[in-house]
Amino acid sequence: MGLFNFVKEAGEKLWDAVTGQDDQRGDLIKKHLEKTGLAGADKVEVEVKGDKVIVKGDGLSQEQKEKILVAAGNVEGVGDVEDQVTVAAGDSAAASKSYTVKKGDTLSAIAKEVYGDANQYNKIFEANKPMLSDPNKIYPGQTLRIPQ
Repeated sequence: MGLFNFVKEAGEKLWDAVTGQDDQRGDLIKKHLEKTGLAGADKVEVEVKGDKVIVKGDGLSQEQKEKILVAAGNVEGVGDVEDQVTVAAGDSAAASKSYTVKKGDTLSAIAKEVYGDANQYNKIFEANKPMLSDPNKIYPGQTLRIPQ
């Protein structure tokens, strides 16, 4: 549990500057999570307070939790995601690291930086499915899960 920072100006555009109240934005993020097909998205509640998203739920795997938090944070206008999700008992998976994409980055370059081997790019791609549909389609400001 904790607070994760995201690049507020980057991400999926779900609303414009004049759209809706925080509760409507929470509903939009919840629908976005479900639309991506993320396992466990049906087990969380989403609340928005300004540029902060609060994700609550329990019984998810570590991987499901991380993917949901990253997907919620990779929405334009979201600066922080507060993690109030508990992992299912018995899930001892190690937490992934996160990486914010910079201009000019590729998954191969990121893999070279974090693993020392550019050929490990597919590990990062797989860890970020279904948010990533193509290993060549990442953008500056996007936050990615980096598995150990």
